[in-house]
Amino acid sequence: MSWFEQKRIFLDYASATPVLPEVKQVMEKYGSKVFYNPSAIYKEGLFVKKDIEQYRTRVARALGVAQQGIVFTSGGTESDNLAVLGTFETLRESQNKKPHIIISSIEHPSVIASAKEVVRRGGEMSILKVNEEGVVSIEALSKLIKRNTFLISIGLANNEIGTIQPIPKIGRLVREYRKTHKSIYPYLHTDASQTPSFLSTNLESLQTDLMTLDASKIYGPKGVGVLALRAGVKIHPTIFGGDQEGGRRAGTPNSALIAGFTLALELAQKNKEKESSRLESFRKYFIETIKKNVPKAIFNGSISSHLPNIVSVSVPGIMSEFVLLKLDREGVLASVGSACSFDGKISGSSVIRALGKTELSESTLRFSFGRFTNENDVRQAVKIFCRLIGVVVK
Repeated sequence: MSWFEQKRIFLDYASATPVLPEVKQVMEKYGSKVFYNPSAIYKEGLFVKKDIEQYRTRVARALGVAQQGIVFTSGGTESDNLAVLGTFETLRESQNKKPHIIISSIEHPSVIASAKEVVRRGGEMSILKVNEEGVVSIEALSKLIKRNTFLISIGLANNEIGTIQPIPKIGRLVREYRKTHKSIYPYLHTDASQTPSFLSTNLESLQTDLMTLDASKIYGPKGVGVLALRAGVKIHPTIFGGDQEGGRRAGTPNSALIAGFTLALELAQKNKEKESSRLESFRKYFIETIKKNVPKAIFNGSISSHLPNIVSVSVPGIMSEFVLLKLDREGVLASVGSACSFDGKISGSSVIRALGKTELSESTLRFSFGRFTNENDVRQAVKIFCRLIGVVVK
């Protein structure tokens, strides 16, 4: 049987999700008929502009911010870049300081690369280490904050190991620092791309100032995301041209993608409790089965505070790439971690190394469940994995 004839079990939802039929349907409106530029002043263009502003209002309502706090982008990577470099340039314009950024050691590659760009442009960077479960220390963070710290960027939940960070507690620390020092800085940014299907994305509840979201992680289209801003947060554009998105992001808005993002976000938030419960049961079964059949397996991430859909497992002695290819041949689609951390090359997970498990960085796989994962998929996949590991380890 060839690969395209066999039943394929997709367990890589943390890297991509299929577009829901209802999301696709709302996007189809903006095709060959409603194609107008929202910046045009004739009525058709104004009609599209009105639609986009209504979508902006709906997204703002879902995130608990003012309408003007929503900046539509091309996805999570651009939103992270805009959060980091946009706030950096704003501070550099207004104050004669050497801007300082703090990021955790397990941030998404787009945050890490943006922070390195801050350094290249004359700023400073501090790395906040995590413990063996991938959780940051609030006490350690408090010691890193300086008078010139303009941004702290810590992801709400890690896309490789699923650990959820105590963002509300960090937010309270940051707000107290600002109050004590009578400063508007530092801002707190969190990449929450993995979380809308499972957690609240309300900025005020999270006590955060900027938040990144990506439609492709919540059953929406690829190529669209959001940077949500608390009222009063100023950012400098990183893409130049027109005055779209309140002068914060140039380029003609893609009405179809924005429509798809909006509905996908609303559906994710609406179904999060039910979906979390369903996927947590799959996660528990997956882990227990591996423990029973592969005693040397090591699970990564927080035991008590994790996303319900991600299993990160290391098996000493295996090569991740080899096992992934074996799984693929058996019809199981998994990954080693962030699809943005390599381009077809596997050199070990930097997240696993940050946990202090360097020797396991090339022996780790990630399985992530989603909307169309069913019980039989989970049973079949874990059975295949355990069988393959038995063969590989022997």
